[in-house]
Amino acid sequence: MSELTEEGPPQKQSLKLCDRISKSFPSVTERYFKPRFQLDANGKKGHDQCALFHSNRIVLVTLAPSHPIIREKKTVIKVDYQVNEKLNRLNNQVSGKWKKGGQKLQKESALCIVTCSDGEIYTVTSTVPGSLMEVNDHLTTSPELLTQKPWSSGYIAIVLPPLKMDTMLLDTMMSPEAYVTARRELIPTCYISDEEMFVHQRSPLIMEDT
Repeated sequence: MSELTEEGPPQKQSLKLCDRISKSFPSVTERYFKPRFQLDANGKKGHDQCALFHSNRIVLVTLAPSHPIIREKKTVIKVDYQVNEKLNRLNNQVSGKWKKGGQKLQKESALCIVTCSDGEIYTVTSTVPGSLMEVNDHLTTSPELLTQKPWSSGYIAIVLPPLKMDTMLLDTMMSPEAYVTARRELIPTCYISDEEMFVHQRSPLIMEDT
């Protein structure tokens, strides 16, 4: 009669948005940003986005690993901040110490329109309400950054949520753990880690929410 063996608890899978120099040295994105996720942004199934919350309240709007552009490794040929006939996000202007005057955004407000080589066109939305601080104009001349470095130099825009709303958004938007659970089959394996990685006190990508 064969011996029964106890199975241990399932190994936790962590989201890995950026490569580390070493296992014990978290990336800049891990150290200073807390990621949250919006599934089916703009009402489009699978058009998932990521919002990186910095400790100074600003939010970097990016694509999530499960977004078709990232998941299918599409070739981006154009990033256009002219979202309609009258509104160009490149014309956004802020001034003063408190960066006032930025275009007002709702979570569903369009930030840019992305065209891929296969003819598919995607509208990227803000995912968080607030004031537009800046757009990444480098994407207009180097659209490949959107897929090559989506969570660093390929970010789409920076948004400043209303005072204290950033905390509410952190609490209500989808955490990395919940995102991995919801989209495990759609997230490319290169963004999933089965290793028990070193948990830095400012490494929100791999630490449990408290």
